[in-house]
Amino acid sequence: MAKKVIYFDKLFGFSVTAITEDGKLTDCKFTAEDGEPAAGNIYKGVVANVLDGMQAAFIDCGLERNCYLSEEDLPYGCGGLSCLKAGDELMVQIVKPPAGKKGAKVTAKISIVGKTLIYLPGTDFVGISHRLEDDELRENMIFAAKRAKRKGEGLVIRNAAPFSSYKQIDDELNFLRAVYERAAAVYDAAEPRSLICTDFTMPVRVMRDFAGYDVDRIVTANAAQYAEIKELLTILPGGRDIKLELYQGRRDMLDAEGVAEQMKEACSPRVDLENGAYLVIGRTEALTAIDVNTGGFIGNNSLEYTVYQTNLIAAREIARQVKVRNLGGLFVVDFIDMKLPEHRQALVRELEEALKKDGAPFRVLPMSEFGLVEFTRKRTGAELAAFALRPCPMCGEGSDFSYEYYLLCAWSEVLKLLDRGAKTVCAELQPGIAEKVAKNGGFAAAIREKFPDAEVYILPEKNNRAGECRCYTEAPGYVAPKRAIKII
Repeated sequence: MAKKVIYFDKLFGFSVTAITEDGKLTDCKFTAEDGEPAAGNIYKGVVANVLDGMQAAFIDCGLERNCYLSEEDLPYGCGGLSCLKAGDELMVQIVKPPAGKKGAKVTAKISIVGKTLIYLPGTDFVGISHRLEDDELRENMIFAAKRAKRKGEGLVIRNAAPFSSYKQIDDELNFLRAVYERAAAVYDAAEPRSLICTDFTMPVRVMRDFAGYDVDRIVTANAAQYAEIKELLTILPGGRDIKLELYQGRRDMLDAEGVAEQMKEACSPRVDLENGAYLVIGRTEALTAIDVNTGGFIGNNSLEYTVYQTNLIAAREIARQVKVRNLGGLFVVDFIDMKLPEHRQALVRELEEALKKDGAPFRVLPMSEFGLVEFTRKRTGAELAAFALRPCPMCGEGSDFSYEYYLLCAWSEVLKLLDRGAKTVCAELQPGIAEKVAKNGGFAAAIREKFPDAEVYILPEKNNRAGECRCYTEAPGYVAPKRAIKII
C-alpha cells in the first residue's frame, strides 16, 4: 500500500494542502481565507427573479453575481417554481462555486457532509453509496441508519461507513445534526443576503475525503491547525493510528519536505517523466490537449517496445496530473505512435486503471486511427490554475503566474538561503509583483519570526521571465540600489 502523507499550512491569507503517496504529489489545494464563496457555504438568500422558461430561479446571496437555482434543487416538499416569488427568503447552499462570468449554482436541499454520512435535514430518507455492493452489508448499514436517525431526517451512508464503529457513526451524526441546527438558528436571526454557515475548515474537508486507514502521517506548520487536527483524529475512523506532527523547522515546510518543487511543476505546461520523456499540457476553451514526447529516452530494446513503455509511463502521469491540477472536461492525448493493436489496447486499459484511482467520474474512448485517446473527467472544486495563473498583463491573451504563486516562491527561496546561514537576501521579482509582495505585512512578519536578525530586500526586475523568482545573498554591509525595497 502506498505511503500517504497529508500536509497542511496557513500562509499569508490562504490555506494550503498537499497530499503525497510514496513521495509523489497527488493532490494540491489552495483556499483563500478572505470570505470567497466556496462549495458547502450556506446563505440566507433572496429570490431575485423566477424564470419559468428556464425552470430556474436566480437567488441574491449578496455575492458579486446572483446564484442559479434549478427547479430540481427547490426545497423538499415544494411543489415547483410556483411556490417562489421575487423577494422570498430562502436558505440555499453552494454546490458549484462561481467561475468566470457565471454565478454560483445553489440548492435549497441542504446537506451536511461527514466522513461516513451525509446529513439531509427536511427529508425522511435513507440511502447508501453504490460502491458498497455486498447485499447483506447494505441491509445492515441501512437498518443501523434508520435506527440512529430521527423522524424527518435523511441520511446517505458513505463508503467509509463499514470501517467505523456504530459509536463513531452516532458521534458523527450528532455532530452533523448540531452543525445544521446551529445554521438554522443563525438563519432565523441573520440579515437577508448574508453567509450563515461556511463549510468546514480545510483540514476537516480534506481529512473527511482522504484520511482514514490509508494515511500514515499528517504534518502541519500551523499550531492552531495542529490543535484542530489533534481533536479530529479522536473521532476520525482510523485516526488514532495516524501520526500527527507539528513542523517547527525554519525553512518552508513544503520545500523542506520536497513537495514545493512538485507543486511548481503542476503549474507548468511541461512535465518531465522519470525516464527522460515529457508531457506538454495545453488548455483551450473547449478541451485540454496533452502531447507525449520521448525526449531523451531511447530505451534498450526495439523502437516499438520503447514507445510502448514510454506511453505506459505517460498514461500514469497524465492521470496524476489531471488530479493534482484538478482539471475537468474533455481531454485529447496524442500518444507516440504504436503499430501493434495489442499495445494500443493495453495503453487504453492502463489509462483507465490510472484514472480509476482518482475517484472522480471519467470515461475513456478507444484509441483512434490517428493514435489519439479521448477521455472525460468530472472536476470537483477549483482548478489549481485558478490560484497559480492570471491573464498575461502584457498581451491579455496568454497567461502569467499569479501574485500568490510568486509570493510562495519568494517565501520558499528566501527561507532556504537564510537557513543556509545568509544574513542578507535579495529577491528579484517582476515590478508589479515585487511591490505587492513588499507591501504584504504578513510575508515580512513571518520571515522576521523565523530569522529576526536577517535583512531581506525585494528588487523589481523587469527582465525576469514569467514564473521566475531569483534570490541571492549579499555580504554584510550591502548597499542596496535605490529601486530595492527593504522589508525587514
